[in-house]
Amino acid sequence: EKLVLERDFFRRRCEEEWLQTKEFFLKRDPRQIPLAEDNPKHKMALVFRSYLGQSSNWANRGDPTRKIDYQVWCGPSMGAFNEWTTGSFLEKPENRSVVIIAHNLLVGAASFMRYQWLAAQKIVLPSEIAQFRPLNTGQISRLMEQ
Repeated sequence: EKLVLERDFFRRRCEEEWLQTKEFFLKRDPRQIPLAEDNPKHKMALVFRSYLGQSSNWANRGDPTRKIDYQVWCGPSMGAFNEWTTGSFLEKPENRSVVIIAHNLLVGAASFMRYQWLAAQKIVLPSEIAQFRPLNTGQISRLMEQ
């Protein structure tokens, strides 16, 4: 298991990974160092925590040599987005692009704001009008032409 960690994840010996981790914690939270040196499990936890932090940095920098290690943090909004796309063409990840998602979010927000504005004017509309569903590129193009 140690060999797998060194070869596939850290890409260096565990001792070298600890030295880098130690250097980081000496600046960030030096109280962790004596705890780690007295407790191998704490030491391992700090090394894994360091790797986890680096994986986000590799993704943010777009480091091509660490692409397999990328970790992109997300919260409940990712689950909400996946739920929103269920049953639509955006359900499949291969149909998603930054542009089509951005267009859908913008058109959806504009539609919802228009619905809210009309409701504030005491205009009664069916509630399903407030439920915007993802549109494909052609549908968005036609909508923007109107």
